Amino acid sequence: MEMPAALKQFLEDLTIGLKRNNLKKDAVRLSSRYRTEERRGQSLTDDKADSVAYAVSRMPATFGSLSLVLEQASALPNFFPETMIDVGSGTGSAVWAASCFFNLRQIICLERNPDMRAVGKELTEKASDFFAVSPVWRDFDLIQDSLPRADLVTTGYVLNELNEKDRLNALLKLWTAAQNVLVLVEPATPESFRQVMTYRKTLIENGAFIAAPCPHQNECLNDWCHFGCRVARSKTHRIAKGGNAPFEDEKFCYLIATRQKYNGTAERILRRPLIETGKVTLSLCTPNGITEKTFSKKDGIVYKAARKAKWAGTFIPRA
Repeated sequence: MEMPAALKQFLEDLTIGLKRNNLKKDAVRLSSRYRTEERRGQSLTDDKADSVAYAVSRMPATFGSLSLVLEQASALPNFFPETMIDVGSGTGSAVWAASCFFNLRQIICLERNPDMRAVGKELTEKASDFFAVSPVWRDFDLIQDSLPRADLVTTGYVLNELNEKDRLNALLKLWTAAQNVLVLVEPATPESFRQVMTYRKTLIENGAFIAAPCPHQNECLNDWCHFGCRVARSKTHRIAKGGNAPFEDEKFCYLIATRQKYNGTAERILRRPLIETGKVTLSLCTPNGITEKTFSKKDGIVYKAARKAKWAGTFIPRA
């Protein structure tokens, strides 16, 4: 999903007066820090310039992954959240994404880094016409502070920064706060997937129903399940990232946990469909395990549906 035009423009506005070389250096340094350092709860950014670089270089990708997941949450039967809490908001990708799908009357953004919080607040305050209600930004520490409740609780790229003990304590705090739905998004690394499988098991043990990506509540048989979305790059985004490609692929792991059990028949598409002349092959997670199915033109409507299928989407099997 494309970022809202307002957010694109506000991100461009953040860079007014900044030297492009400095923006690029800050973005590259943040990327290197993210990939190589074990922060264990330490802040990624050091000042507002870092936070601006983060917003310009990372918000298109995090908006992309979160909007894909929240779109799936919006398809849940009878789920019409009025209140939302985003934990570890950063510069606000999740609340921008959620507001594309839900009519929210209360939005709370919880972020402990003051510079990230300031940039995120600046972006949402400029968008009075986009949000039905202005998001409220608060200082918050997931480990130490108590968490209020909301219909929808989201957190993206946060739990992987904590140590093992703090992760599980934070997970239970997030689940307790979620009155209806909890959305978790994490990086697409084998280690993050291992952690997400631990979260999945813990949530099920505490009464959760996993609505996505899994079409079942059984033990996961996949060694590494992750998904992706393609993100368009603006000129400023390309400068910050130091690349010329007009797009980038953001890969991630995620869970949607719900209080209500849903009886669905859809199977999850685990990889990009393999489209060849006259046939399409889908890698699918089903209630009976992981399988590959190939459809040809003789399958008619099902073949046409398979050609339109997308990675991370669902596919409803037909006889």
